[in-house]
Amino acid sequence: MKRTRELTPLGMQIKIALVQQNITSKELAARIGVTGATITEVICGKNNKKETKRLIMKELGLEGLE
Repeated sequence: MKRTRELTPLGMQIKIALVQQNITSKELAARIGVTGATITEVICGKNNKKETKRLIMKELGLEGLE
């Protein structure tokens, strides 16, 4: 059985942007130079590093929404 993870409000914005832009979290990770696990951690609120969030938001065009 697969575990479900709680999404933070920022995580929800990221997931929506990924679907709208038709890219995976792994593709996003490769674009900004982090691991797929790091993207997942940000989406679930386990990684709160401002620089990582900034890179994600910039790449997805979500600057100023956090």
